[in-house]
Amino acid sequence: MKNTERMQILRILDANANRCAEGLRVIEEIARFVLGREDLMRELKETRHDVRRLLDRLAGGSRVFRDADGDPGSTLTTDSEQLRGSLSSVARANFARAGEALRVMEEFGKLLDPETTTLFKRLRFSVYSLEKRFLGVEDRKLALPGAPFLYAFVDRSLVTAEETAAVADALASKGAGAIQYRAKEIDDDARRRDLARIMPAVAGRAPVIVNDDPRLAHEAGADGVHLGAGDPSPAEARDILGPEAIVGVTVHTPAELAAVDPSAVDYIAVGAVYPTTTKPGVIPVGTAFVAEAARLFPGPVVAIGGILPANAAAALEAGAAGLAVLSGILVGDIGKNCLSYLDIIDRTGKRGR
Repeated sequence: MKNTERMQILRILDANANRCAEGLRVIEEIARFVLGREDLMRELKETRHDVRRLLDRLAGGSRVFRDADGDPGSTLTTDSEQLRGSLSSVARANFARAGEALRVMEEFGKLLDPETTTLFKRLRFSVYSLEKRFLGVEDRKLALPGAPFLYAFVDRSLVTAEETAAVADALASKGAGAIQYRAKEIDDDARRRDLARIMPAVAGRAPVIVNDDPRLAHEAGADGVHLGAGDPSPAEARDILGPEAIVGVTVHTPAELAAVDPSAVDYIAVGAVYPTTTKPGVIPVGTAFVAEAARLFPGPVVAIGGILPANAAAALEAGAAGLAVLSGILVGDIGKNCLSYLDIIDRTGKRGR
C-alpha cells in the first residue's frame, strides 16, 4: 500500500474515532449527572479509551496524518443536529453516532489490519448492548396489536409538516393499531423534525413504524420500520433496530412472497389489493393473493392499496390481519374515517388488542 493511501485511511479512522468518542462522552454525561449510574459511566469511559487504543495500534501512535484545518467536513452541519426533543433523544442520536463511526472504522481498518478491526466489531456490538441497557424500559418497543387492526399513515404527500403531530394524535386517539410515517419527497432533516413531533404526540398509544429507513427509525426511537424494494434488508434493519423492533416488508407477487424469510420479519403488506390513486400504475393483486399470503406466511398479513369501506370486509374475510389505509383516512375527517373502518373491523371480527 502506498504511503499516501495509508495516510488517507488513517485520517478516516482518526475522524471517526473522534466522532465515536464525542458521542460516547455525551451519553457518559447523561449517565453521570442525570441517571447517577456509575456502572454505565465506567463502561462508556472504558469504551472510549478502547477506541483510542485501537486507533493507536493501527497508527503506531503517530498523528502525522491529522489535518483538521484541511478537513472539508469540519464545518458541515445539518438542521437535525440542532433538534433534540428529550434527553432520551439526545442519547439515541449519540449512540447512533458512535455505532456508525465504529462501523466505518471496522470497514476501513480492514485495509490495514483485519485482526485489529474485528475488535472494532466487538466494540460496536458492545455499544448496541450498552444502548439497550441505558435506555431500558423507557425505550421498550411496542408490538403490533392482535388481528384484526387498522394500520394508518402519516403521509407527507397529504399532511403538512405543521399537521403531523395533530394527525398522529388523531389516529392514535381514534383507534389506529399501528401508524406508519411515510415521506418520499422530503429530505432527512425534515423527516427527523417530523418524527420529533410525531413520537410524543402518539405517546406510546400505538407502534410508530418508519417507512424505508431503519437508521432514522432507530434515531427517532420508533417501534419499527417498513421496507420495500431497494431498502436495507430485514436482517440489516434488525441489526440496527434490535430484536424487539417491528420489521415489515411489502410483497407484490408470489415470487416476492416466496422470498420472504418469516423469521426475519414480523408482518408483510400485500398489495395493491384494489386499484389505488396513490399508485395509479400498479396492477391490483386482488383478494385471492391476500388469501394465498395468509395461508403461506405465518405472521400477520396487512392488506394495502385501494382499501375503501365498500371493499374492506372482503380483504379481512380473505385473511388479512390488518387494513392499511392511506387516503381513505387522511382525506376528509380523520376521526370519522377511522371509525368507519373500525366499525367494519368490529363487524368482521373482534378488534385486536
